[in-house]
Order: sequence, then C-alpha cells, then structure tokens
Amino acid sequence: MQRTAIHRLLRILLVHSAKDLFRYKSFLFLVFFLVLADRALKRIVPMERTTLALPDLQSVGAATARYVFEALPGQILGLLSDHRTFLTAGALFLLKQLISMWPSSDMRRMHRQERGSFGLLTALLTIRRDQILWDAIAVSTICLLLALWSSLGFLATRILWQIWPHPAGLLLLLMHVGVFLPLVLAGFSYSSKLAVISQGSFRQKLDLFLRLFRTPNLLAPSWLFFSVRIGLEGLFVVLLPAAILLYVKTFWLRILAATLLATPVYSYLKMASFKFFLEIYRPYRLVRQEYASYYAALDRKA
Repeated sequence: MQRTAIHRLLRILLVHSAKDLFRYKSFLFLVFFLVLADRALKRIVPMERTTLALPDLQSVGAATARYVFEALPGQILGLLSDHRTFLTAGALFLLKQLISMWPSSDMRRMHRQERGSFGLLTALLTIRRDQILWDAIAVSTICLLLALWSSLGFLATRILWQIWPHPAGLLLLLMHVGVFLPLVLAGFSYSSKLAVISQGSFRQKLDLFLRLFRTPNLLAPSWLFFSVRIGLEGLFVVLLPAAILLYVKTFWLRILAATLLATPVYSYLKMASFKFFLEIYRPYRLVRQEYASYYAALDRKA
C-alpha cells in the first residue's frame, strides 16, 4: 500500500507536472521573460569584471569564524536599528509576491479548471489585499522561527568557539542553520498556496500553515522534497547558468543558453511544488474543498 502511494506521488510530480507545464504555456513564458529581463539589465548596466584570486581556505575559515562570532552580532543589531533594513525587507517581500504568490494564484486557477492558455493577468487581478496581508504574516512567522533556530545554534557554537577557537565551530553553525532551510523554503512555498485559497478564516489557514512544524506527516516529507528542490535549483538555476554566463563569450549565446537551462527547471519545480502541496495537504478539508474537481479527476485517473 505504501509503495503504491509513493508510486502515485512520483507519477503526479514527474508526469502530471510536465504535462500541465506545457499545457499552460504562459507560466513558462512568464519565468522566461523574467530571466531574460534580468540578464538584459545586467548587460545594459556596466559592471567591472574582476579576476578572483582564491586565498588559503584555512585562513579564510579562521577569519570568517572570527568575524561571525565576534563582529557579526553587533552589525546585526546595527541593521535592526536602521529603517533602511525594513525598507529592504519590504522590497524583498514584494519580490516574493512576484515569484511566488502570483504563480500560485495562476496555478490555483489551473487546478480548478478556471483558466485558459493565457491567464496571467487575471491571476494577478484575483489576488486580494487580505491574502497579501495573510501571506506577509506567514512569511514573518517563518522568518521569526528561522531567527530563533539560528540564534540558538549561534549561542551554542559561540560558546564552543570561545572554548576551542577553531573554524569547525562555524561549520557546525552552518550545518545547524542548513538543516532548517528546507523547512524555510517549504514555509515560503506553502504560505502563498494557502493564501490564495478563496475560503477559510485567517485562523484556519494559519493553523494549516503551522502544522508544517508540528505534524510529522507534513514535516518529514516536506523537508525531504524541498531538500531535493534546493539541490536541483542550486545546480540548474544557479551554478550551471552562472558558469555559462562566466565562460561563454558570445552575448546572445550566453543569454539563451543560461535562460533555456534555468527557466524550464525552475518552472517545472514550481509546478511540481504546487502538486506536492496538493498531495500533502489533501487530508485537510479546506484544501480538499478548494480543489474538489482536481482531486475528483485525479481519482478517476488512478
């Protein structure tokens, strides 16, 4: 029974995601346009090209550990007292709305059979102010949890570093924070998907969101799925396109190669993440009611 459920989930993530991605082409075009615009701006704005010299890794590790455990706390306190920090946070939240909530609204309409081939503008216009406010509170909650988790790790490793001033303390801190990062990405992803649900009260949605951190059936699969997503995005959306941009000399060839590599992978992962959300939150009535037609069609195919 468990093997059948895993096989069904893999079929939804791998096969159904690809089919829907090519069926609703405008979502793919949106990401393609965003990446092209980003690269074009970098081409227009002059940037100095510098040659990087790699220093000794051991000396870098010791210097970085000293900076993190001695200087960084004071600098963070300074940033928290600067109003520009909160302006920057607001700008980053708006960027998050562009790359997360807008596509989530679009994919919500896809999975409710309310959308044609090109419906991005409608998806944007259907987002309500209360949904944006709820998403802001959910994002703030995950950021607060990350700050608490990181602070606990920092305090423990700083005590260790004071006893034994070795870069290994910094490595332990990075591992401690890294363990939580898949849940941060899961929280950012689920927040927009829960925000665009048309029914349910503020408290009901918040309860579903916080179940990610207290329900093993949500926490463990989400941690695994988004760990894989981080690895795939890091390789195909960041590292390989960055290598192409660095080493391919012809401008248009460099732009097209990097974009054609990053865009399909990023778009596919966004679609797969939405379908993963629908599977993992299927037991909850609010989600089942919102996507009743999708689940019915899925059961007929099974």
